[in-house]
Amino acid sequence: MQIDSLKWQIFNIIKLNPPKPTSGKIFDVSLIVLITTNIVTTFQQYFIPATYDAWDDYIHMIKEFSLVFFTAEYVLRIWTAVYKAGYEHPIKGRIKYMFSFYMIIDILAIIPFYFYQVDSFLLRILRVFKMLKLLKVMHFMKEIVDYNLGKYKQKYREKYGTK
Repeated sequence: MQIDSLKWQIFNIIKLNPPKPTSGKIFDVSLIVLITTNIVTTFQQYFIPATYDAWDDYIHMIKEFSLVFFTAEYVLRIWTAVYKAGYEHPIKGRIKYMFSFYMIIDILAIIPFYFYQVDSFLLRILRVFKMLKLLKVMHFMKEIVDYNLGKYKQKYREKYGTK
């Protein structure tokens, strides 16, 4: 019973659509900052190598933290997938969710972290998925803004009696 409660709380924090608790909003902002930081450091590595080399220790720590964060996020999304419509079955639902478009983007964005020492053309291509992950986050930010705008418009209508 406690595991189900914990799973539900985690689902509410990491779910993609609002409404979200404050911890979910903090999670979203952290995710956006971390994704953006990783994209900037990846570009920096190829376009400004001198700066990248100067900050190598810090960038390495960021990449290690990112690996843990993104892997945990991926695993937790699969674990809590049973609360999403269409993915309720404990095994088939999770497998189906793992092969959904955004989850494939997530795993393709994580894979290069595990092989960051290998510098091959394939891994450079996989790093592009980090950018796609940012697009995913931007899509969810739009939904959050739309949701909050809808709440604001509803309050305005109730207060002033207009359409």
